[in-house]
Amino acid sequence: MSKALRLYQFSKKVHKWAGLLLSIVFMFLAVTGLLLVYMIPLGISDELKMGKAASPSQSIPMERVVSIATSQGLPDVTSVEDIFRIEYRPGLNIYQVRFNNSQGVQIDASTGKVLSTNPDYSTFLITLHNGSYFGNWYRYTALTFAGLSLILLSFSGYYMVGFPLYKRLMARKKAKTLENIASGK
Repeated sequence: MSKALRLYQFSKKVHKWAGLLLSIVFMFLAVTGLLLVYMIPLGISDELKMGKAASPSQSIPMERVVSIATSQGLPDVTSVEDIFRIEYRPGLNIYQVRFNNSQGVQIDASTGKVLSTNPDYSTFLITLHNGSYFGNWYRYTALTFAGLSLILLSFSGYYMVGFPLYKRLMARKKAKTLENIASGK
Protein backbone atom coordinates (compact mmCIF):
# COMPACT_ATOMS: atom_id res chain seq x y z
CA MET A 1 0.00 0.00 0.00
CA SER A 2 1.40 3.39 -0.97
CA LYS A 3 2.34 6.01 1.57
CA ALA A 4 -0.31 8.40 0.17
CA LEU A 5 -3.04 5.78 0.50
CA ARG A 6 -2.01 4.99 4.10
CA LEU A 7 -2.12 8.72 4.91
CA TYR A 8 -5.55 8.94 3.30
CA GLN A 9 -6.88 6.02 5.40
CA PHE A 10 -5.31 7.50 8.54
CA SER A 11 -6.96 10.85 7.74
CA LYS A 12 -10.33 9.11 7.47
CA LYS A 13 -9.88 7.54 10.93
CA VAL A 14 -8.73 10.83 12.51
CA HIS A 15 -11.61 12.66 10.84
CA LYS A 16 -14.19 10.12 12.02
CA TRP A 17 -13.11 9.93 15.67
CA ALA A 18 -12.28 13.60 16.11
CA GLY A 19 -15.61 14.46 14.46
CA LEU A 20 -17.48 12.11 16.78
CA LEU A 21 -15.90 13.58 19.91
CA LEU A 22 -16.28 17.14 18.69
CA SER A 23 -19.91 16.61 17.78
CA ILE A 24 -20.67 16.17 21.48
CA VAL A 25 -18.93 19.46 22.37
CA PHE A 26 -20.51 21.30 19.43
CA MET A 27 -23.98 19.93 20.21
CA PHE A 28 -23.61 21.18 23.79
CA LEU A 29 -22.46 24.61 22.58
CA ALA A 30 -25.25 24.75 19.99
CA VAL A 31 -27.99 23.89 22.49
CA THR A 32 -26.77 26.33 25.16
CA GLY A 33 -26.20 29.00 22.49
CA LEU A 34 -29.74 28.61 21.13
CA LEU A 35 -31.15 28.79 24.65
CA LEU A 36 -29.19 32.01 25.21
CA VAL A 37 -30.48 33.52 21.96
CA TYR A 38 -34.10 32.66 22.78
CA MET A 39 -33.95 33.01 26.57
CA ILE A 40 -36.52 35.84 26.84
CA PRO A 41 -39.21 34.21 24.62
CA LEU A 42 -38.63 30.89 26.42
CA GLY A 43 -38.95 32.56 29.85
CA ILE A 44 -35.42 31.62 30.92
CA SER A 45 -34.46 35.24 31.45
CA ASP A 46 -36.41 38.16 32.84
CA GLU A 47 -37.53 40.65 30.20
CA LEU A 48 -35.66 43.92 30.49
CA LYS A 49 -37.59 46.83 32.00
CA MET A 50 -37.21 50.52 31.21
CA GLY A 51 -35.80 52.94 33.75
CA LYS A 52 -36.61 56.64 34.08
CA ALA A 53 -35.03 58.68 31.27
CA ALA A 54 -31.81 60.30 32.52
CA SER A 55 -28.22 60.77 31.50
CA PRO A 56 -25.51 58.35 32.67
CA SER A 57 -24.05 61.11 34.85
CA GLN A 58 -27.23 60.97 36.95
CA SER A 59 -26.77 57.26 37.74
CA ILE A 60 -26.67 56.09 41.34
CA PRO A 61 -23.24 54.96 42.63
CA MET A 62 -22.22 51.31 42.43
CA GLU A 63 -22.16 50.91 46.22
CA ARG A 64 -25.85 51.82 46.30
CA VAL A 65 -26.63 49.38 43.47
CA VAL A 66 -24.96 46.56 45.44
CA SER A 67 -26.77 47.59 48.63
CA ILE A 68 -30.18 47.70 46.93
CA ALA A 69 -29.65 44.40 45.10
CA THR A 70 -28.44 42.45 48.13
CA SER A 71 -31.24 43.77 50.38
CA GLN A 72 -34.08 42.27 48.33
CA GLY A 73 -34.41 39.15 50.50
CA LEU A 74 -33.49 36.77 47.67
CA PRO A 75 -32.46 33.25 48.71
CA ASP A 76 -28.70 32.82 49.25
CA VAL A 77 -27.99 36.49 48.54
CA THR A 78 -26.35 38.29 51.45
CA SER A 79 -23.26 40.11 50.16
CA VAL A 80 -21.36 41.39 47.15
CA GLU A 81 -19.66 37.96 46.84
CA ASP A 82 -23.02 36.51 45.75
CA ILE A 83 -23.12 38.77 42.69
CA PHE A 84 -22.08 37.17 39.39
CA ARG A 85 -22.06 40.46 37.49
CA ILE A 86 -23.61 43.90 37.23
CA GLU A 87 -24.52 45.27 33.82
CA TYR A 88 -25.34 48.89 33.11
CA ARG A 89 -27.77 49.26 30.20
CA PRO A 90 -27.61 52.94 29.17
CA GLY A 91 -30.34 52.63 26.51
CA LEU A 92 -32.79 51.41 29.16
CA ASN A 93 -31.18 53.35 32.02
CA ILE A 94 -31.07 50.30 34.29
CA TYR A 95 -28.60 48.21 36.22
CA GLN A 96 -29.09 44.51 35.79
CA VAL A 97 -27.62 42.59 38.72
CA ARG A 98 -27.16 38.85 38.23
CA PHE A 99 -26.45 36.58 41.17
CA ASN A 100 -24.63 33.24 41.33
CA ASN A 101 -27.88 31.47 42.29
CA SER A 102 -29.77 32.37 39.08
CA GLN A 103 -31.59 35.32 40.63
CA GLY A 104 -31.72 38.72 39.01
CA VAL A 105 -32.58 42.26 40.03
CA GLN A 106 -33.21 45.17 37.69
CA ILE A 107 -32.73 48.61 39.20
CA ASP A 108 -33.56 52.01 37.72
CA ALA A 109 -30.12 53.59 37.27
CA SER A 110 -31.21 57.11 38.19
CA THR A 111 -33.74 56.54 41.02
CA GLY A 112 -32.61 53.24 42.56
CA LYS A 113 -36.15 51.84 42.28
CA VAL A 114 -36.28 48.04 41.97
CA LEU A 115 -38.00 47.20 38.67
CA SER A 116 -37.83 43.40 38.82
CA THR A 117 -36.59 40.57 41.07
CA ASN A 118 -37.42 37.55 38.93
CA PRO A 119 -35.27 34.44 38.52
CA ASP A 120 -32.73 34.78 35.72
CA TYR A 121 -31.30 31.49 34.50
CA SER A 122 -29.22 33.20 31.82
CA THR A 123 -26.27 33.36 34.22
CA PHE A 124 -26.36 29.59 34.57
CA LEU A 125 -26.63 29.18 30.79
CA ILE A 126 -23.76 31.60 30.19
CA THR A 127 -21.48 29.69 32.57
CA LEU A 128 -22.47 26.41 30.88
CA HIS A 129 -21.90 27.85 27.43
CA ASN A 130 -18.47 29.36 28.15
CA GLY A 131 -17.34 26.38 30.25
CA SER A 132 -16.71 28.27 33.48
CA TYR A 133 -19.42 26.23 35.25
CA PHE A 134 -17.18 23.15 35.03
CA GLY A 135 -14.03 24.99 36.09
CA ASN A 136 -10.71 25.73 34.50
CA TRP A 137 -9.92 22.07 33.82
CA TYR A 138 -12.80 21.98 31.31
CA ARG A 139 -11.97 25.31 29.73
CA TYR A 140 -8.25 24.61 29.37
CA THR A 141 -8.38 20.86 28.74
CA ALA A 142 -11.62 19.94 27.01
CA LEU A 143 -11.96 23.13 24.99
CA THR A 144 -8.26 23.10 24.05
CA PHE A 145 -8.68 19.51 22.89
CA ALA A 146 -11.80 20.52 20.97
CA GLY A 147 -9.96 23.38 19.27
CA LEU A 148 -6.98 21.22 18.32
CA SER A 149 -9.33 18.49 17.11
CA LEU A 150 -11.14 21.01 14.94
CA ILE A 151 -7.82 21.88 13.32
CA LEU A 152 -7.16 18.16 12.73
CA LEU A 153 -10.67 17.75 11.34
CA SER A 154 -10.10 20.60 8.93
CA PHE A 155 -6.80 19.26 7.61
CA SER A 156 -8.00 15.67 7.39
CA GLY A 157 -11.14 16.85 5.58
CA TYR A 158 -9.07 18.88 3.14
CA TYR A 159 -6.86 15.88 2.51
CA MET A 160 -9.80 13.52 2.07
CA VAL A 161 -11.28 15.85 -0.55
CA GLY A 162 -7.97 16.83 -2.14
CA PHE A 163 -6.35 13.40 -2.39
CA PRO A 164 -8.99 11.88 -4.74
CA LEU A 165 -8.95 15.05 -6.86
CA TYR A 166 -5.17 14.89 -7.07
CA LYS A 167 -5.29 11.18 -8.02
CA ARG A 168 -7.84 11.89 -10.81
CA LEU A 169 -5.76 14.78 -12.12
CA MET A 170 -2.64 12.62 -12.16
CA ALA A 171 -4.54 9.77 -13.88
CA ARG A 172 -5.81 12.17 -16.57
CA LYS A 173 -2.34 13.61 -17.04
CA LYS A 174 -0.86 10.11 -17.33
CA ALA A 175 -3.59 9.06 -19.78
CA LYS A 176 -3.00 12.17 -21.89
CA THR A 177 0.76 11.55 -21.85
CA LEU A 178 0.23 7.92 -22.94
CA GLU A 179 -2.19 9.09 -25.63
CA ASN A 180 0.37 11.60 -26.92
CA ILE A 181 3.05 8.92 -26.96
CA ALA A 182 0.76 6.49 -28.81
CA SER A 183 -0.19 9.10 -31.41
CA GLY A 184 3.44 10.13 -31.88
CA LYS A 185 3.09 13.71 -30.75
